[in-house]
Amino acid sequence: MAVKITHLTNGQQVRFANADGARRYAEIMGGGIDKWDFTVVPGEAGLPKLPGAVVNVPVWRMTSR
Repeated sequence: MAVKITHLTNGQQVRFANADGARRYAEIMGGGIDKWDFTVVPGEAGLPKLPGAVVNVPVWRMTSR
């Protein structure tokens, strides 16, 4: 089931394929779960169903030069 998270301070919204990905993003990139509002997104007709194992979390690498 898809989940949308909204930052409580700045209103940023991010959508995820599942709740695990949303929680992981909120903890690692977003400063903690307590700073986000989690909302279940109802299924949309015509879109493929993603397996529960998919986690859509972007990864940024910082390197020093």
